[in-house]
Amino acid sequence: MHTMYEKVVSVVAKPVEDRTDIECMDLVAWFRNKSSLFQSLKAEIIKDVIRHCIFERPKKDEVIIKQGDNGDRLYIILRGKMSIYVLQDKENEQEVKQLIEKAVAKGKLDRAALGQHVWTSVEGNTVGEIALIKEDCVRTASVVVDEDTDLMVVDRTLYNRSVRDVLEKEFHDKTQFVETNPLFSFWSPKMKKSLAISLKREIHYYGSPIVRQGQAVENLYIITEGEVEILIDQGGYKEQFPEMWTEMKRLLPELLPPEVPVNITPSESLRQKKMSHKNFQMCLLGGNEIIGATETLLGLKTYMENANVTRKTELLSLSKGNYQRLFMKKSASRSIERLKKVMVSRLYLYIHRTQMSLHNASLLKYLTLKLRDPESLKQLKSKHTRKPKGKQEKYKEYFYGAFNSRSYDKDEENIRSFLKTMGVYYITDNSLPELETSSRVLADLNDHLSDWLKRTQKSEKPEFREVLSPDGQKFKRYRLEAMTQPPRLDTFVRTKTIA
Repeated sequence: MHTMYEKVVSVVAKPVEDRTDIECMDLVAWFRNKSSLFQSLKAEIIKDVIRHCIFERPKKDEVIIKQGDNGDRLYIILRGKMSIYVLQDKENEQEVKQLIEKAVAKGKLDRAALGQHVWTSVEGNTVGEIALIKEDCVRTASVVVDEDTDLMVVDRTLYNRSVRDVLEKEFHDKTQFVETNPLFSFWSPKMKKSLAISLKREIHYYGSPIVRQGQAVENLYIITEGEVEILIDQGGYKEQFPEMWTEMKRLLPELLPPEVPVNITPSESLRQKKMSHKNFQMCLLGGNEIIGATETLLGLKTYMENANVTRKTELLSLSKGNYQRLFMKKSASRSIERLKKVMVSRLYLYIHRTQMSLHNASLLKYLTLKLRDPESLKQLKSKHTRKPKGKQEKYKEYFYGAFNSRSYDKDEENIRSFLKTMGVYYITDNSLPELETSSRVLADLNDHLSDWLKRTQKSEKPEFREVLSPDGQKFKRYRLEAMTQPPRLDTFVRTKTIA
């Protein structure tokens, strides 16, 4: 008994002239489910692709696309996976081609020589379509097979009469999104083009999970249409982020949740344990909101929240590799700062929702501080840093006030005596001014949280922010609103784009 996949391979592996319309039509539904590329195509077009495509089975470490080459075909992964590498910051395309050819010509492939790893394409993904969409037909990345892989190959002739309109529309929509999004308004045309190429379109349906709390961070997701529910289980944070929790305990022990009393009944202990590991609904996110940004900005290894689709939702995903390649440039620093402000506002919302549920928001507050006030945490760390035992560095003393933290290596005894005579005292490098304490840092955080709450509750009407549309007209987007009720679906934050 052959499986459905074996049936697919048996058809597409045949010579083109031996494939029949009937057997190709029988595979249309399978291809629709396999790849998003085929979901909006008519059955006749999908049948044409199945009838005239080429089947290939490259081996592990085979380079099927070289950056800088001219492209005349695209690939659809039926089984297996492939890695995409980008060699950037080179002066011209000829230099890129020479470096790629040199890397491929070696006996054993050195993937690092192909550039930075930015993406791993898996079953159902399309690879190599950008060279067919662009007028210059130049490959923008290199693609290497990670394991023995089955590919459906579509050449330019078949592409032009079948999937061109779908792929070109998708690329146009991504380009328009990048061009009109305020987050990328400071970027150069070249960077915007690279971002549009890097974004991958995804469609999810009701009940589909986008990310799970504790799952490894691989992408961040921008919602273009639809609605996503955010849930958090804060009881798992201590085990999920042990290093972060230890750091918080050392620097800001006041944030830790209260200790559970020893003399409580077993039933109460069980109840508290169940309540501490419960998913709480935080908000509903809509158009132009981002999932996974906090984790990416702070370098967290796993997602801190669950994101589930509540109705059909379209997303643009950006891999962690592409984020590092594009956002870590100096020219993108303003975008990073703007993104941090947006995520701090959302963390304020999470803290508010948590406190309304009579739960402790320890780690959420600490993450907020790491995004909003990293300098204060840095100073608190220096205060708690212990000098290694052994040979100590000779007197590195810092004077505040008129001397503005200058260090003295010579004549320190004379200076110290003079200052003591004048009634001025110094502090060492493992101390801090009185104002830079954990109490001050937490008081500042609470003040900002209170200000945010007042701003979002000052009117019953939702606040808006204006954004320019592609034709230059202004349109509005909802801002985040603080809730005044315990977590219920009808009191969630809703963010969506309106005309």
